[in-house]
Amino acid sequence: MNGMAQVRADLLELSAVQLAWLIRGKQISPVELIEQCIARLEQVQPLCNAMAVDLFESARDAARRAEEDVLKGRPLGRLHGVPFSMKEGLGLAGCPKTCGSRLRSNSRARSTATVATRLLAAGAIPLALGNQAEMALWPETDNLVYGRTLNPYDPSRTAGGSSGGDSVMVASGCVPFALGTDGGGSIRIPAAFNGIFGLKPSRGLVPLSGHLPLDEQRVSLPVSQAVASHFAAGPLCRYAEDLGAVLEVIAGSDGIDRNIHSSYQQPAQAPPLKRVFVCLPAPLKWGTPLSAAVTGGVIETGQRYADQGVEVQAWNEGCLTNAFFIWLAVLKCETRIHLADYLGDGQPLNYPRALYAALAGRPQFSRGPLLASLMDSCGDRLGNPGLARFLKQRDHLQQTLAGLFDGQSILVLPATPSVAPAHGSALKRPFDIGYCALFNVLGFPALCVPIGLLDQGCPVAVQLVAGLGQDALLLEAARFLEMELGGWRKPAL
Repeated sequence: MNGMAQVRADLLELSAVQLAWLIRGKQISPVELIEQCIARLEQVQPLCNAMAVDLFESARDAARRAEEDVLKGRPLGRLHGVPFSMKEGLGLAGCPKTCGSRLRSNSRARSTATVATRLLAAGAIPLALGNQAEMALWPETDNLVYGRTLNPYDPSRTAGGSSGGDSVMVASGCVPFALGTDGGGSIRIPAAFNGIFGLKPSRGLVPLSGHLPLDEQRVSLPVSQAVASHFAAGPLCRYAEDLGAVLEVIAGSDGIDRNIHSSYQQPAQAPPLKRVFVCLPAPLKWGTPLSAAVTGGVIETGQRYADQGVEVQAWNEGCLTNAFFIWLAVLKCETRIHLADYLGDGQPLNYPRALYAALAGRPQFSRGPLLASLMDSCGDRLGNPGLARFLKQRDHLQQTLAGLFDGQSILVLPATPSVAPAHGSALKRPFDIGYCALFNVLGFPALCVPIGLLDQGCPVAVQLVAGLGQDALLLEAARFLEMELGGWRKPAL
């Protein structure tokens, strides 16, 4: 293999950091690594439908160039030769960018998203574009362009969304990491359901540029920057050590997303963790009660920290039950977002026609996003009565949590009320996203962490939250839990 050692049998279960180190040391070949990943993805795709677009030929070309760079001693990027996937709606120049919408079935990206551009500059190789919820508007990955993505632990259950396809590819060993986006849990929910790490970084850290509302069509609209302030692009990884490595590469201002004002550098020594606040909130209003497995996972997480001498305290606020409505109030009252603008791709939506087409078996839109858009439009017509009162609860939570987060404290709470539910469950319980969505409008970094346990055959996860700009503390806390509780568990497929 051109002077490189034979690929190891367990190659696909290594972290991105380990793979980059082995490539740099000429112990594995980027070409062989890409071929192993392609072979694995070809096994998984018929079972889970995680991939929207394959980039196999361009990835093979890039791997050959990466191997030549290693052998000739050229300068190498931090993730040189390491494959990754990215959400189809982020945008990779020249590739399909339908966002799962039939209205965009012929759309191609005219530019590459900033976060992807930075990974390419670091030597990483895009292998596939992941399936997603239509226009990123639903917590399940199912659309009329690419179809439904299935959970690799149990195909009768959802993979979550909107970054579901990439979460499945990471969890099933097709790629070591992926890029998703998160406006209401779209990284953390599928990460929880697929047993991997999913990070929504601090507000102001990672640009959304390329993804709606900062895509080519909407980036110049006045409302787009306000909406984007509650979104973030971020990494999906099997191993905690990859979170910081990817975050260092993708963070920092790009002059397009005007919300970004910070960069990220992993500290040589993480700040010590002194306090953990454990939160088991009452069920969300109109939401699903917490399962025994999730409740037990949150309690066990706190206990592991207590065993290490960390001060552990119970914490709760009654208004947490309104988490979904706090998120919705901020988006509706402060950003003035209209979901129909996104689902209709900038064109007026005719709801009677869309509903008739769906009933006649000729749907134009996925059921979940259409329902969300219809309810949103009804609220707009009624003036969203009473919604503004939740803004005071947002302010209260913001101030209270900012007081807790002193640079040495984190919050542990559920990411989702249960493990992955059956397909279509979000139609009955759309409010369950509140545990994650709340932190989009509060701006704090939030991280989904697998805790090495299965319930009904599916992974159990918790959510960690820290203060604004305290992402490093969060990542170190995740590394500890990974060592203590086991982290990612390989699915049987």
